[in-house]
Amino acid sequence: MRKLLALLFVALIAFAFSGCKTEKKLQDKVDDFIQSYIYTVRDAVDGQKGTVKDVYDNMLSAEMKKVVTFDDYKDWVTRRYKGKVGKKIRTARAAIVIDKQTKAFMEATGSTKNVGRMAAAMDQDESLKFLVRVVKEGEQFKVEQQNVMGDIMEKKEEDTRLTDLLKDYKGLIKIDEIVGKRIQGREGWAELVGTILNGSKDLDMIRVGIRVKFKDSNGDVVWADKFLAVTDMRYEGLRSSLLPSSVKVFKTKIKDLPKEWDPDQPLSYSFYLVDGNKIGEEELAVENKERAKLKKLIEDTKKADEEARKQLKEVWEKEKALKEKIKELQNQSK
Repeated sequence: MRKLLALLFVALIAFAFSGCKTEKKLQDKVDDFIQSYIYTVRDAVDGQKGTVKDVYDNMLSAEMKKVVTFDDYKDWVTRRYKGKVGKKIRTARAAIVIDKQTKAFMEATGSTKNVGRMAAAMDQDESLKFLVRVVKEGEQFKVEQQNVMGDIMEKKEEDTRLTDLLKDYKGLIKIDEIVGKRIQGREGWAELVGTILNGSKDLDMIRVGIRVKFKDSNGDVVWADKFLAVTDMRYEGLRSSLLPSSVKVFKTKIKDLPKEWDPDQPLSYSFYLVDGNKIGEEELAVENKERAKLKKLIEDTKKADEEARKQLKEVWEKEKALKEKIKELQNQSK
């Protein structure tokens, strides 16, 4: 009996050890795959080895590719990884989700840790840490970034809403060419100048903006902003929407641009409309009249301010002359 119990005990230990060994093997495979993915992406976007298309075709899940086109992925991955992955990184132990009943692998999420003398400082910078979600298709691991998929789907929904709203205004409403230039003396800052045109007859645009993509000398996207407001009542106060048959020249400052941005590369941009109201001819006439009054009031106020400053300056100059005269008299007295 004792011999039988001893054999059972040994068998249980062997089974437990075997289970741990299998689990460790899966853990190592997941961690190695995540690290391999990040190195492969780094080499592709930095032009060292392979292409982003290879990564898209071979390492992304089918579900992700249903939502994210190659162009979408290339823009995102270039912004996220280019020039940011060190020569050596390691993957922190990925969190693996196993099905309780079947014990099958479901998904895993792992993040990177930098290696080397500056690792601690680099890991404090969130832009230098990379989170990767892994799923399994058949016997192969694949990357499925749900945050990227969510952003792309949101953009597509916005584009659909914009298309529906503007289906009667094709060619009448647009952002004219945008020019970007560096701001001297301010590292990472740039100023965008552009024009927004509203050639419609009855659409009052309340909140309008742009999406802009900045590129490096190779034409790769290195920075992009989801939305830049160029007309927004919430930011500019009352009566700041863009009425029908109106034009607005706007200037917008951008900060935190990477050094790789090449101002000679043309900017890619797209029109973005959050909301707008239909406005009738009578309402438009009243609104134009009110805005004309407001514009005149502002101009008159500016003129009054200029006149007041001019008078104040004259008083200051007169006082200065009198003080100099007093000082001259005092010197003569001495």
